[in-house]
Amino acid sequence: MKRVMAKKRSYRHRSFVRSFNQVQHELDRPTNGLIVLSGILLIAMIMMGIVWQKVRVTQLVQEIEKLEKQLTYYKEINEKLQGKVLHLSREDRIVNIARTKLNMTYPPYEMVTVPESGEKDRDKE
Repeated sequence: MKRVMAKKRSYRHRSFVRSFNQVQHELDRPTNGLIVLSGILLIAMIMMGIVWQKVRVTQLVQEIEKLEKQLTYYKEINEKLQGKVLHLSREDRIVNIARTKLNMTYPPYEMVTVPESGEKDRDKE
């Protein structure tokens, strides 16, 4: 009976050691579950990146459209202001304002002298 019990203990011990070794071996190697989980996480991150990229492109397209509208608006204002400048800088208008509001007149012809660029250099010496 001792032999039978010894065999049972020995068998139990061997099966325990074998099952413990199997568990230890399973813990040491990466399981398929971890590989699948890391694959799922990688795919999820890639999909999130694609969605984020599409959202960002949409935002940038909207911003470009807004800036193009602003550009058109400012070009129109610039054209109006250039027209105003042309209107205000007409020679006949300036002469009229000088005569009526500022009481200016043309000087006599003899008094008008325009120094040439060479004469300025001679005066400085």
